[in-house]
Amino acid sequence: MDGYAIGLAVGLGAGIAIGISIGISIGKKQKPWSELSPREKQLRIGLVALGVVLVVAGLVVFLLRAT
Repeated sequence: MDGYAIGLAVGLGAGIAIGISIGISIGKKQKPWSELSPREKQLRIGLVALGVVLVVAGLVVFLLRAT
């Protein structure tokens, strides 16, 4: 294995582990959707959309760098 493959495997594993631990710690404090105010619902939808955009941007950068 070359350094790129090792770095990819370590980075992917670390990212998944960190994401799961952050998700679990934040998820315990969340209110159910039905109890959120309209402003909180709008904010949560915006944050999810921002996360999706960042993931797609990361994939594009990764794919452009890998070629």
